[in-house]
This record gives sequence, C-alpha cells and structure tokens, in this order.
Amino acid sequence: MSAGAPYGSGAPSATVAAARSGRSRAPSAPSPARMEAVVQAAPRLATQTPANASRGSMAMVIVSPLVAQPAIANEFLDPTLVSRAQRYERDAVASLCDRSLEALYRVCLALTGDAADAEQLAGAALLKALDGLSGFSGDSAAFHVWLLRLAAGAAAKRRQPATGTRAALNGLSNFDYELISLRILGEVDVDHLIPALNAQGPSLRAWLVTALREVDGRSGTGWGPDLRGFDGAVDEVIEGADPAPTAEALSAPHDAKPLPQQVANLRALIGEPIDSATATRLRTTMLAPVAERRALWVYRHHNTATVPGIEHRHYSSRTGTFLALGIAAVLAVVVGAVLAVLSSFAEPTSSFYVLKRTGESALVAIQVDPVARAELEINLAETREREAEDMAARGDGDQTVAAISDRYQLLNAAGRDLLSAPVHDAKWRDARKRLFDKSDISMTAIERDLDAAGQARSREDVQRLATNFDVNRRTVETELGRTSQAPSTNSTPAPSTPAP
Repeated sequence: MSAGAPYGSGAPSATVAAARSGRSRAPSAPSPARMEAVVQAAPRLATQTPANASRGSMAMVIVSPLVAQPAIANEFLDPTLVSRAQRYERDAVASLCDRSLEALYRVCLALTGDAADAEQLAGAALLKALDGLSGFSGDSAAFHVWLLRLAAGAAAKRRQPATGTRAALNGLSNFDYELISLRILGEVDVDHLIPALNAQGPSLRAWLVTALREVDGRSGTGWGPDLRGFDGAVDEVIEGADPAPTAEALSAPHDAKPLPQQVANLRALIGEPIDSATATRLRTTMLAPVAERRALWVYRHHNTATVPGIEHRHYSSRTGTFLALGIAAVLAVVVGAVLAVLSSFAEPTSSFYVLKRTGESALVAIQVDPVARAELEINLAETREREAEDMAARGDGDQTVAAISDRYQLLNAAGRDLLSAPVHDAKWRDARKRLFDKSDISMTAIERDLDAAGQARSREDVQRLATNFDVNRRTVETELGRTSQAPSTNSTPAPSTPAP
C-alpha cells in the first residue's frame, strides 16, 4: 500500500498497526496469519474506511483527526522549504517547526528551568518567527539558528532569579547570554554562528572564552591565542565527553582547564526531551494562524481575471499619458523633498529615522570617487556619534549601542575606501587625517552617561565595540601610513590581535 493524505494536511490521519508472522501470532486463529503495516489514505467524505485483506494479509485501520502531531527531524535538505513557508504553505511551515522544535524547547527549558515558562518562551519565539518569516533571508539551517536566537534574546530580556550555573548565566551581557545559549545549549557550530551574529570565527571563539570565564566567576578576555582547538574541545564536551581529560589536552587559552567543566555544567541545565503533549501544543501554536495567513497571501498575490483581448479595445491618449506621468513626477519630487527635510532632523526614536538612513545609504552608494565616499562616511560617523550621545543622555542603552556600532562600521568603511584610492593627493591626506582624528575620539563620556542611567549592560557593549574597533583599525591605519600608533583613546585597552 502507499501513503495517501500528506503529513499535516488537516485531513484525518490513518494509523495502522501490524506485525509480521514469526514475531507474533493471533491468539484465536488456528494457523498463523501474516500481518503487514499498511498506511491508507484518509477518506474525504467519511470518518473511517473498511480494512483491506488480500492474499492472507490483514490490516487494521484507525482514523483519528489530529490537530497537530510532533515529528522532530534533524536534516535540512529541501532548498525550497523556506520559500514555500514564506507562501504559508502548511506542510512547509510544519516542516520548519518540526525540525527545530526539540532543540528550541530544550534551550528554553535550560534557560528558564521551568517547563511552563519554557513552553511559553518557545511558543512566543515560534509566533515571532512566523511574523518575520516573510522578510527572512536564508535557508532552513539559517532559520533554525534564527529561531533559537529569537528565544535566547527573549529569555535574556526577562531573566528570573536563579541559583548555581543558571545564576552565573544570568549575569552575562545580552550578547554573551545569546552566544552561550546558541553555541553550548543549542549546539550551533561557529560556522553557522558567523552569519547569524555577523562576526568572524576568531572573534566568536574569543567571546565564548570570555563568557565562560565569567560563568566561572573570573574575568579577562579571550583574545590572543588560536582557539580552534578549544572550540573542538567544546564540541567534544557537548557530545558527552568527560571534561577533565578533554581539558588536559588543551594548550590555549592559558586557563583552559576549568572551562570545559563549565561547558558540562551548562549542558547539565538541559532537561528531558520534549514530551508529545507539549510538542503538539507548540506545533499547534505556530500552525493555527497559518491557514488565515495563507488566505491573505493568496488574496494579495492574486491577479484579477480579465477578458482576453480587452486591452486591445482601450485606446489610450498619448497626450493623457504624458500628462499623467508629468503630474506623477511633480508629486514625487514634492513628496520626496518634504520627506527629505523631515527626515534630515529625525532621531533614532523618530518614525522618519528609517527614511533618513535609507537616504544616507543611497548617497554613499552613488559616490564613485573613493575619497569622496570616505569623507561622506566620516561625516555620517560624526552624526552617529551625536545620536549616541543624545541616546545615552536619555538613558536609551539599546539605541546608544546601535549608534556606536554604526559609527565604527562607517569609520572602518572609510578606511577601506581610502586604501582603495589610486591617487594620494592633498584631498586624500586631509581625509586620512580626519579619519585618524575621529577614530581616536574616546567613548568615556557616553559610557559615563550610560552608567548614570543604570544601563550597565549597554555600557559593557559599548566597551566591547570600542575594543574591537581599536584592534581592527590598527592594520588599516598602518597601511594608510600612520607611522606611530597613537595610544587608544577608547574606553578599554585594545587586546592583542586574535589569531586567524
């Protein structure tokens, strides 16, 4: 027999149980009857179907209308899965949910320590992923990492009082909290974390060492040595290896011996696998809105039916067409000018700020001369600095960190543009001097404002961004001809450059 109704189609599912002769016998039959497993399509107009029997075989069919049934899968092979899910095809959304449900629940349970809180956190992450699915860019493996990060980010913002390892985990910054959750609890390797966290592999390994030291009650950064061997040891402990002999084989970092034990302690927070009832509830939470969203998607992408040949019976006037285009062009210019004026004064909390940033990106993109582009990027970096100062003074830590991060990205881009310039004239030297001056500006005042506003985690994030920028800019400034490296004026001393 062949399977009929597709998995998760909403039709009643047929479940058939059987066993071969040689394994069991029917107690009332005089001779053994061979029984085979049969999966039969669910009928469309009835709730059950008669059992089939042929050539000495018997099959028992039980029909049950399941709303959602868990089926955890670990392979990410279908390249069309995400695109079909973005059209809200139920089987595709169900597959994405099923592939990540086990890992999602266990990460949530490890972070919260309570089954009810874990289910609530996982359900919220699934709904948030469904809301953002239309704008998601990536394959099914990237969706898995994104879903886990949504849960870890939500857990980081509502940490509950705890004891032991979970209390130490609660003391980390939001970024370190997410990194530990994804790398150790979610078992996501560094190769998949690089695009998800927008960071390089050596940086992620160094930050992981720093976070593990903080969990162990110590401090210090992980920059300097090659940490690929340590990353491999983390994988071994995640797979169940004894942390003590694993730590003995490590040569870097210098205090590596207690760190694998912290990995094992964090792994001990993971509870039992998800039970079928919880999996069904979580799966239903995500799939319940899919039918309505599918209907809306079809409605929005549906083309209105027209009579064949009707376009040939409408004879538009060329003068009217030009007049309509002219009016549209004038309106576009007027509206664009008004929006440009309004957005030029927009702050990060303004609804026009997105329009402002879009205009800035367009200005940078149309600059052909690398020196002119670098000067524009330096000017925009000054704007981000002023915005960061304003946001820090208001106590908005998240917006402050975002503005500082954008500032450093613009300064790095300006350095690369100056390196690509073929002619080093007076204009180029002036732009280089401005770049060096802006790169040396200290973030101490912003950090002080964040401290005064009680934004300790945001201050730590600003310090980390400043430290990373100091490390990254040294090579660029040396290539630009800075003979003597100026001492760092950022918030924290720059660590040594990490190994590739």
